[in-house]
Amino acid sequence: MNAVIKAKLDSIKTFFICIGIASFLQWLTYQLLTHAKLGSPAECFALAQVFTVLLVAPYLAACHVQSEIRDDPSTQLLSLSAISFGKSLLMRLAISLIPLFCWIFLSTSFALFVTDMPIGKAMKMLIVLGLYSFSTGAVGMWGTQVFKDAIFGTECACFLSCVLIGSAFLLKPLGRYIDNIQPMIQPILHLNPLITVCNIFDGMDIFRTPLLYERTPITSYDFSYPSWYVIAFWQFLIGGCCFLWTWLICRIHKVCINIF
Repeated sequence: MNAVIKAKLDSIKTFFICIGIASFLQWLTYQLLTHAKLGSPAECFALAQVFTVLLVAPYLAACHVQSEIRDDPSTQLLSLSAISFGKSLLMRLAISLIPLFCWIFLSTSFALFVTDMPIGKAMKMLIVLGLYSFSTGAVGMWGTQVFKDAIFGTECACFLSCVLIGSAFLLKPLGRYIDNIQPMIQPILHLNPLITVCNIFDGMDIFRTPLLYERTPITSYDFSYPSWYVIAFWQFLIGGCCFLWTWLICRIHKVCINIF
């Protein structure tokens, strides 16, 4: 009985710690974005939300899955059938992200009153942030299985996010060696998780802000921001591939345990 009460108290403590850390990260990111004048308060708030999700979701998923699977590979989880194991793994991913889902809802509700974010755009942000939570959480979960450590798994997910976001700025040095970078612009925009905000908030052109205008050659070419649901689909596809890869690693691990 004491163990159950302790577990519940630990869960509540973890929940509030997650809410506090996510809120602090968003506040810090929001202050930096507004200082850099990358958009209106509502746009900077939405960008800060995306940054926070990309940082927090992988860590929550990595820590939860590591404690459930890696610490005791002979548990009942690995004894399940392939389909049941996949469902159980997906359920554990969803459970690990519950604190972040609650923060997303509270943060977006807060934005409706503080930044005058339109309710239609807020609903789209809820969908995007929810999908990003699953996708980056799955990447963190995959990294944990590959590197056998939650911290390395989180760093792997953050590195992938940095590559997808920073690829637009890598075009400038790459332009010295390639005559025409036009064909590369649209794929880069499709895979950049921040571009969803540019599409949701009509009129936002982040690359033509004073801070970024000369730091990427994209503005010198004809381009259009992809629809938010297209970018969200690509992020969901990346997360789905990482989830299936994690499932495959765990099933192979089970076979090895049964053999040896």
